[in-house]
Parts: sequence; C-alpha cells; structure tokens
Amino acid sequence: MKLLVLLLLAWSTPVLAAASGPEATECVGCHTPKRTEPQARFGNGLGRWNDSQCYGCHAELNEVARLNHQGQRDARYFAVPVREEKLVRMATSPLSYMNAPEAVEPGGGAVPRVSGERLAAFLRRPASLSSKDGGRAPRMMAYPALTPKALRSVAALLAVREPLREEVPAKLTEPEKKAAEALWTARCGSCHGGTKPMAGRGPLALGLHTAQWLHAYAKGQASVPGRTRLMPVVDLSLDDAKLLYRWFGAARTEAEGALDASVAQLKLEAAAVPQAVPPAFIPYLWGSFFRDATCVHCHATSPRAAGAFKADAEGLKAYLGRKSGEEFWRRLETRSLEAEHGLVAAKPGMPMAGTELPAQVRGLIARWVLEGCKDPEGKTWCRR
Repeated sequence: MKLLVLLLLAWSTPVLAAASGPEATECVGCHTPKRTEPQARFGNGLGRWNDSQCYGCHAELNEVARLNHQGQRDARYFAVPVREEKLVRMATSPLSYMNAPEAVEPGGGAVPRVSGERLAAFLRRPASLSSKDGGRAPRMMAYPALTPKALRSVAALLAVREPLREEVPAKLTEPEKKAAEALWTARCGSCHGGTKPMAGRGPLALGLHTAQWLHAYAKGQASVPGRTRLMPVVDLSLDDAKLLYRWFGAARTEAEGALDASVAQLKLEAAAVPQAVPPAFIPYLWGSFFRDATCVHCHATSPRAAGAFKADAEGLKAYLGRKSGEEFWRRLETRSLEAEHGLVAAKPGMPMAGTELPAQVRGLIARWVLEGCKDPEGKTWCRR
C-alpha cells in the first residue's frame, strides 16, 4: 500500500505542479478539456463557473444569447447575469475566448508547435491571434508580471516541449532582413499580410510557432489541434522557415517599441474632447459603467484582477487615491492603441481581452479626470 501511494504521488506531482499559480489556473479554463466542465449546475440548467473558467462560462452565455435571438428561450435565459440589450449584441458579437484552442500542442511525437523562447513574450504581451473576428485588440489575458516559475507551470500545462530559452537570438543582418521580407511577400504576405489579414494571423502571431512547425505546416505535414486546415501547401524550406522565424521575432520587437512610443505620447488634455462632463454621465460612471464596460467580468470576480482594482464605487475611490485619475483614463486609452497595433502594451490596456471603449466615452472620462474625478455628490477624488 505504501508503495502504491508513493507511485500515485510521483505520478500526480507534475500535473499538480503544472496547474499551480494563477496563470496556469486561468489557462486550464481555456486550453484543456476541463474548460467546458462547470463546477456544478443550478436547477434551471445554468452552469456554475469559477472566475478562471472563461471559455466555458462565455460559451454558455453565448449559446443562451443565440437561442434567445432565434426565439428559443430556455430556463437558463431567466438566470443569466446579462442585460437584455447585451444579450442582443452577443447574438452577433459573442463574448471573447471563443477562438481559444483546447490544445495548443499536437501529441504523438509530432513537430513541436509552440516556441519555448517566444512563449514568455507572448504571455506577457499577447498579439492578436485573429483579425477576422471584428477587431485587432488581442482577445487573451496578459501576464506582464510573469515569473520564470509561472512560465514553467504554464509550459508544462500546455505541453510545450521546446526549452524555455531566454537568450536574445542573433540580430538579422541587412541582407537577411531583405531576404526575409522578399520571402514573406512572395510566399506569405498575400494571405497573412496587412492590418486585416485574410488568414487571420500576421507576423506577431506566427512568431509564436517554431521554425520546424512553420516548415511542416506550410508543406502540409502538420495540422493544428482541433482545426480543419484551410491553407494551401506552400513550398517553404526549413532554412526559409528559420529565417522567417527570426524575422517574426524582430517584427515583435519593433512592434512593441512602436506601441510603447504611442502610449508614452498620450496626452490627457488632447483626449478630453467635450468641454464639460454632462451631469448624467457622472452617476453612470460610478454605477452602470462597471458592467457596461465589462469591468465586473474580472474586477469583481477574479482575485488577481480585483486585487488591483475592484469594480464598484468604493473600488474606484481606492484606485484614484492609490493611482490617479489620469492612470485610470490612460489604461482605457491604451486599449485603443493596442487595437491599432494588434499587440498588448507593456502596461496592459483595459478592458483586457475585450473590445476598446468608444472614443466618445474615453473623451468624457478624460474631461471628468481634468475636472477632478467628481462623484455624484460633487466631491472630487483626484487632481489629475
């Protein structure tokens, strides 16, 4: 019996280690078979999901919205914590995470798909994996404070087989850069190029894959887990794939710098388009805004997010005192820049993994900050 217990512990320890930490726990809710298993079900059939089960919870809410749009209401409809107008929008614009693959690595000894040395950069600053879903804002959680230990846990959970190297790859020479650009234009750019690539994935997203995978997939010798192949076979040698892999890495570095420069140039005064905040906007900002802007999806449920900012009036007061009104506005404005660049900023914008707020709303918030972050009673909570 003692030997059996030891064997069971030896078998289960790597699994438990792989799922440790908030980053890995959140990955379980999107990228493993458990993503569609609720903790329990209420009497009306609606699933009871925890805050890390993003995929399953959103999938069920999207299903209820779609059925309601088709005139097929079921018992779950009366219990979903979503307003009627939001359900109408969800019928044609589903909640995020629906493109998350259940598995990110093929099994059975196939060519490794995810690059270990690029995984950390992608987790800290995700790139848009698809530009065909109506926007370029990355639809994945970002982990800017990712530690080496957390990275190892996530890599183990996702079955990433490549070493998690952190060394800086050799910089492309000018001839290599020109050769890579010519190769991209000739073999890839017609489908994967531009701000809205027909194939969905541009250089920033493709850079997450190993050179071996890029070569095998282009040749029709590899497949995406759980996906039907639509891409035609492309004549791409392994050396070509290695060159493109390095070029993708350089493209990410360049894109990160461009985005961070844009964030640094944000000016509160320039964004405050209205001359005054309409009286009705102030009580809205301290109340319904938290739900309409999807803040509550994370900042009222997830311990990781709620610890930084609690999505209610008291939480806003605490944030304004600890940070500033300008920082509150800046995080919202940053999201619009992330949508332009298809990449998450060094300090992520909000709403993370969601669509940026309308420019008009961001302009009103900028003016509200300049006026002192007043609450409905007229008390100011910030200087900027």
